[in-house]
Amino acid sequence: MLKKKSRKQLVKSLDKSFSEYIRARDKNTCVTCRSTRNSTCGHLFSRTSYSTRWNTKNAFCQCWGCNYRHEFDSYPLTMHFISVYGKVAYDDLHAEYVIPVKYKDYQLEEMIEYYRNQKKALDKHDK
Repeated sequence: MLKKKSRKQLVKSLDKSFSEYIRARDKNTCVTCRSTRNSTCGHLFSRTSYSTRWNTKNAFCQCWGCNYRHEFDSYPLTMHFISVYGKVAYDDLHAEYVIPVKYKDYQLEEMIEYYRNQKKALDKHDK
C-alpha cells in the first residue's frame, strides 16, 4: 500500500509540475529579458496566495535574475502581463489574489495530474 503524501509534499509536487508546464509553455525563454538560461517560474503576484499561485495567467518563465529582481521592481513583469492580457485582466487577477482559498488534498492531486498532462501535451506538440 502506498503511503499518502503529506499536504506539504502535495504542494511541493504541484509547484514542480506547474513550474515545468509554465517554462515549457514559454519555451524556457524569460518573458522580460528573452534569456534562455537559468529559467524559473516567476509569479506576477506572490505565491503566498493559493488563489493565484497555480493560475497560468499569474506565472511566466523568467530567468533567475529577472525573477529575483521582480521582488524589488515588479514593473517589467507587470508591463509584460498588461501587454499580453490587458489592464482589466490585471485588475481581475489582483482581485482574485486577495481572496483567500484553501484547497483540499484531492484538489491538489488533480491539479498535479492536470499540469503534468498539459506539459506532456506541449512536449508532444514540440516534437
